[in-house]
Amino acid sequence: MTVRRRLLRATVVAVVCAVVLFSVPLAVAVLRLYRQDEVRELQQLADRVAVSVPADVHDRRDPVELPPVEPGTRIGVYDSEGRLVLGSGPAPGDGPVRDALAGGAASRRVGDWLVAAAPVGSGERVRAAVRASSPADEPVRRAAVTWGGMLGLAAAAVGVGVVLSVRSSRRLARPLEALAATAAQLETGDLTARAAPSGLPEADEVAAALNRAAERIEQLLRRERAFSTDASHQLRTALTRVRLELESALSVTAPTDPHDAMRTALASLTHMETTLGDLLALARDVPERAPLDMGALLAEAERRWHGDLAAAGRPLRVVVEEGLPGAVGSPRAGRQVLDVLLANAVVHGRGAVTVTVRDAAGVLAVDIEDEGPGLTEDQDVFARPRGDGTGHGIGLALARSLVEAEGGRLMLSRRAPHPRFTWLVAGGQNEPGR
Repeated sequence: MTVRRRLLRATVVAVVCAVVLFSVPLAVAVLRLYRQDEVRELQQLADRVAVSVPADVHDRRDPVELPPVEPGTRIGVYDSEGRLVLGSGPAPGDGPVRDALAGGAASRRVGDWLVAAAPVGSGERVRAAVRASSPADEPVRRAAVTWGGMLGLAAAAVGVGVVLSVRSSRRLARPLEALAATAAQLETGDLTARAAPSGLPEADEVAAALNRAAERIEQLLRRERAFSTDASHQLRTALTRVRLELESALSVTAPTDPHDAMRTALASLTHMETTLGDLLALARDVPERAPLDMGALLAEAERRWHGDLAAAGRPLRVVVEEGLPGAVGSPRAGRQVLDVLLANAVVHGRGAVTVTVRDAAGVLAVDIEDEGPGLTEDQDVFARPRGDGTGHGIGLALARSLVEAEGGRLMLSRRAPHPRFTWLVAGGQNEPGR
């Protein structure tokens, strides 16, 4: 059973129960009220007739004139012996008549009749009694008319309750159905699906939580896909280096002892393993907000790249200024960013490579430059390679995405001559992405 039907059924049951609990006691009270009203009218009729009864009910010279009454109502005058003298009623007086002859007014139900009797006279001088009666079902007929009106009102109330419950159930069920539809879209893989606000606070809270979860999942998947592509590029570059080293060791002109080449290849494989672990961790984890030891990162990068640059006759200089501001971030990300920037200088640059760590208006800045001729103005070095051959390389795009994920900035601060890349590292008070 759907939520809409459950809400509709619950509301209708509640309205019907409320109407029944209210109308049944009211219907009983109405019947009692009409019955009491009928007995009171009979008592008043008997009292009026008793006032006009002469002292001697058997005196034919002063007959009693009975008032006109409604059809079905009967009036009878009884003498002191309880015999019917005038009107209609049982020939011998019944219980109410005997009570009236005893000096008190009486009213009760006798069989199918409501009876009221009034004494003529008072105290020990009661000379006669007047008996008025009407059918006992008369109050029931009057109450039935009222019950019919009450039933109509109850039906109207239930109808209004049904209409309101239908509208309310639709209003309450629509946000839930929309959330279910959004969840179904997310289940099929459409991570762009979002739940719209409905105006219902509780449902909107659930929708907001679902949207945040969808955005988080979409971001993680997009990041993992991008990092998978970047990781394949980085590993392909390292594998190419290992292949070249091993092929050089196996060449005819290579030294007879291949141990040096094997050790170099093992070091490259170890670096590949570290790169793979770093990229996988960065793709899955949230940005790490820990103090960043830039000195240790630079020392590690210098050990990795000094040999390649020295083999090409190119020096590597590292300059660290005094009084540097603090920085926070992930050592994994910092290691990969430095590797990408140094590899770019090795492959595309010339001459000496200089790494400068300085204070840029309270922000830690890392400059990496070489002595190459530079880049043209129309060349976007951070663009990923496309099918038409444009784009500088996936490495710089990876570096920028890593820096931005850590809350910093990576830019080409000088194009020519001697191109320079500047990495602004996030400070201790900065928030990621701001």
